[in-house]
Amino acid sequence: MSDARDQQETPTTASTSEAKKSGLEYPGAVPASAEDLPVITQDDIDAKGKDAGEKGAGKGGSSADSGNPLTGGFGAIRQVRAASKRHASAREQVKSLKTELEKSQKTLDHRNQVESNYQKIVSEQSRQLDMQGQAVTRAESVISEQGAQKSELEKSLAQMKNDHEEQLRPYRELMESTKGRADDAAKTLADAKRQVKTADQQLSDATKRREQNVASANRSVDNSQERLRKAEAELDALRSDDGASPAVVQKKQSDIVAERAHLDAARAELDRATSEGKSLVDSAQTNLFAQRHALETAETAADVAKREADERREEYERLYNKAMAEEKGVSDEIAKRDRAMTTADKELKDAQSKIDEAQRLLDEANDIHSTPEVTADLAASIQQGRQELQKRMKNAQRLARDEKHLRETTRKQRFLFIGAIVLAVLIVAFVVWFVLRTS
Repeated sequence: MSDARDQQETPTTASTSEAKKSGLEYPGAVPASAEDLPVITQDDIDAKGKDAGEKGAGKGGSSADSGNPLTGGFGAIRQVRAASKRHASAREQVKSLKTELEKSQKTLDHRNQVESNYQKIVSEQSRQLDMQGQAVTRAESVISEQGAQKSELEKSLAQMKNDHEEQLRPYRELMESTKGRADDAAKTLADAKRQVKTADQQLSDATKRREQNVASANRSVDNSQERLRKAEAELDALRSDDGASPAVVQKKQSDIVAERAHLDAARAELDRATSEGKSLVDSAQTNLFAQRHALETAETAADVAKREADERREEYERLYNKAMAEEKGVSDEIAKRDRAMTTADKELKDAQSKIDEAQRLLDEANDIHSTPEVTADLAASIQQGRQELQKRMKNAQRLARDEKHLRETTRKQRFLFIGAIVLAVLIVAFVVWFVLRTS
C-alpha cells in the first residue's frame, strides 16, 4: 500500500526546492548521458540526517523531522517518488538506445554483407539486367507481331461478315417469303376446316328439321285419318239405326266431309314438308361437298407451302451455319492472338519488375562500395553507442539499488505519515458522523 502511494505522490514547489538544497531531489528533465544523472546514495541520506540532527541540537535538541513525523514522512514520500522517476527514466533511456543500436547494427551488417559480396552482386545483377532486357525485347516483339496479326484478322473478319450478309440476304428473304406463304396457307386451311365443320353442322340441322317436319305432317295425316274412320263408323251406325234423326245423320256427313278436307290438307302438308326437307338437305349436302373439296385443296396448298418453306429454311440454315463456322474460325484466331499478347504482356511486366529490382540492388551496391567512410562512421557510432549503453545500464542499476535502499530506510517515516493521514480521516469521519447523529 505504501509503495502504491509512493508512486501517486506529487512534490510541491517548496518541497522540491528544499530537496534540491539537500541533494536528495532530481531537478529538471532527464539528462542526455549517464554522467548528467544525479544519484541519491546512502551517504546523501546519512548527510541529510546529520544536518537535521545538528539543526535540532541548535534549537534545543529537537529535529524537525523527528519532532514532526508528518513533515518527515511527507518528505520521505517525495524523495522515494523522485528516486522512482529517475530509475524509470534511466530504464527508458536504456531501452531507447538499445532499439537504435539494433537498427544501426542491422544497417551496418547489411552494408558489410553488400561490400563483401560486391563483385558477385554486380556480376549477378548485371547478368540479370541483360537477361531481363532480352526478355523485354522478346515480349515487345511478340506483342507487336501478334497485334499486327490481330488487326489484319479483325479486318478480314469484318469483310467476311459483310460478304456473308450479302450472300445470305436473298436466301433469307426467300425463306421469309415462303414462310409467309406457308402461314397464309395455314390460315386458309384453318378457315376451310371451320367452313367444313359449319357445313356439316348445317347438314345435320337440315336433316333434323326435315325429319321433324315430316314426322309432324305424318302425325297430322294419321290423326286426320283416325278421326275420319271414327266419323265414318259413327255414320254407318246412324244409318243402321232406324230411329236416328236425319239432322244428326246430315251433321255427321258434314263432319266427314270436313275431316276429308283436313286429311287432304294434311297429306298436302306432308308432301310439302317432304319436298322442302329434301331440298334443304340436298342443298346442305352440296355445300358440305363443296367445302370438303375446298378443304382438300387448302390442305394440298398448305402442305406444298410448308414443304417449300421447310426446304428454304433448311437451305438458309445450312448456308448460315457454314458462314458462322467460317467467322468462328477467324474469331478463334483473333482470340489466340489475344491470349498470346496477354501472356507476353505479363512476361513484359515481370521482366520490367525484375529489371527495376536488379537496378535497385546494383545502385545500392555501388553506393555502399563508393562510400566506405559511411560504413566506418556507422561502425564507430555503434561502438560509441554501446559504450554509452553500458554507462546507462550501470547507471540504471545503481539508481535501482539506491531506490530500493531509500525505500527501506524511509519505510518507517512513510508508514507513520500514512497512518497519521488515515487516523485524521477517521477522526474527521467520526466527528461528522457524531454531529449528524446528534443533530
